[in-house]
Amino acid sequence: MTQTEGIHYRYERRARRPSSIVMIVAVWGALAALWMTLDLAWWIAATLAAFTLPALWDILRDGRSIVEVSPNRIAWQGALSAGARTDIDHVRLNRRFDGSVKILLVHIGGATTRLPPDIAPPVAAFEKALHDAGIASQRHPFSPL
Repeated sequence: MTQTEGIHYRYERRARRPSSIVMIVAVWGALAALWMTLDLAWWIAATLAAFTLPALWDILRDGRSIVEVSPNRIAWQGALSAGARTDIDHVRLNRRFDGSVKILLVHIGGATTRLPPDIAPPVAAFEKALHDAGIASQRHPFSPL
């Protein structure tokens, strides 16, 4: 495999991050404190704690989200989907109202593929990797109109 055929950029995000673990422990601690000090009904605390179960499952499973950029190819693997595309005309990076970035692969012919939000890499590094791989990108900042 020559240098031009290799992977120019690889971003991997693991579900087992310290921030995720801290947030679950903080929510459970707050619910326990409310239950003990304010006599919160146990079933209310259990219902609220149930909302943390998907995050706990992700931590226990330690899923990985990966995106790789090669010349004229982007491959990804997320929690619910995986794929690779080679017919890319350009990549569109749309800033959303909440500050996140929606990544659209615009194919030759105009069809689009949206990368799952769980694999979104840091925008600056991703855009540089696209440029280095010879894939055009368009950045669209948030606009209320």
